[in-house]
Formats: sequence, C-alpha cells, structure tokens
Amino acid sequence: MKFTPFEKAVAGILFAVCVIGVVVGYAIPRDAAPPPKVWFEAKAGDVIFPHTYHTSFVECSVCHHDLEEGTKPKDIEMNCRACHYWGEARDMKSEDKTHPRFIGAGCTSCHKDYELSVSCEACHLRRGLAFQESGLKRPAVPEKVEFKSKEGVVRFDHKLHLTEEVGEPCLSCHHEFKGGEAMESLRKTKNCRACHYDLAHKIPEADDENHKRYIGVGCAECHEGEECSTCHEK
Repeated sequence: MKFTPFEKAVAGILFAVCVIGVVVGYAIPRDAAPPPKVWFEAKAGDVIFPHTYHTSFVECSVCHHDLEEGTKPKDIEMNCRACHYWGEARDMKSEDKTHPRFIGAGCTSCHKDYELSVSCEACHLRRGLAFQESGLKRPAVPEKVEFKSKEGVVRFDHKLHLTEEVGEPCLSCHHEFKGGEAMESLRKTKNCRACHYDLAHKIPEADDENHKRYIGVGCAECHEGEECSTCHEK
C-alpha cells in the first residue's frame, strides 16, 4: 500500500505532535503525591504514620490545620515541629499532658472518637521496629563509631544499639533536620558538632549540665544513674 505525499505529510505532523505531547507531559512539573507513610521521631518511640490509609477517611486539614483552599501538596508544611517547637506556636500548650505541644494530641482525640486504642504502643514503636514498619531499607552502618571529647573517648557500639537487646531507632540519634534554608548544606552531615558546636549561637543550651550542647543527652537518659566511665574512656 502506497501513501500519497499529502498523506505522508499528515502522518509526519501527527507523529511530531505525539512526540511533543509526550516530551511536554514529562517536562511539566507535577505535584508530588502524598507519601504512603510518614516517619516521626519521638522520645516515646518513633511513629510510622500510615498516611494513605488515613487520607481515605480523614480530611487533610484535620492534621494540616493551616491548609488553605487551593494549596498544592508540595507546599504543605510537613515538619510539625517547625511551628510547634520553634515557630509561632512554640509557647502554646495542649491540655493533653502526654502531648503538651499538640503534636499527637489530635491522634489521641481521634482514636477516642473511633473507640480505638490510645495506648502509647498503638502508635509508638520501639526495639528497632521502625525500619520494618516504615517499608524503608536500612542502610549499611559501621559496627562502631568513635567520638573524641574532653571527658574521654567514646566508642559507641553502633551495631549493638540496633539489635533486639537494645533496638534504638536510628532517629533517636540521627534526628530530623531542624535547620532553615541557611543550614540546608548540613542536612545530611553525620558530624554532630557541625551544628551543635559550630552553630551554638543558634541552638539553645540543653538542661543537662553535663551535655550542654545536646550531644550525649540521649545517651545519659538511656543510661540514667550510670557512671560517666560507662561511655567515656580516660
């Protein structure tokens, strides 16, 4: 079957339009889809929030309470602590004594309304289950990490703290990024002092007299009552 020059021209134009459509379709930025799960770090144990499940019957504005009509997913503030801990709402206190900063108070209230469990274990995970529940793959980690300090070298048994015997979630130490745009370059740093010492003027001191720069506060809380020599080698 032969095509006339006119038919060939039309076919060529249609093909070009299709190609352009595909290219433009990929080039136009899309709003990121909401994550299926959201990982929150917390002293009581990390919370792996099943986001997709909750959006099937709860309006986004219930949690994202400052959501305005027409707001795109990519513009939604995902860091609750940015406001409730360090922003405009930092001086506000919830009537929920377990969640004085409001974060989590809504979860408890909603669970009560649906007659669901409000025990801490219903949301907070311990004993190394955070990665398993999140669906993420844990990266390879060094067996031991060495920290130098004035009080003596700390040889942190990294592997031990990820076992069932201890099972501390990674975010207990590698907490969420708390800096603004000016500190963006430090987001993935593994050097605690890069923020806690070098940017000390931007970070309030901790209540722990022995660990004013926060580094070691979590260790002291877990090893409460033990001697300094438990961690520090002279």
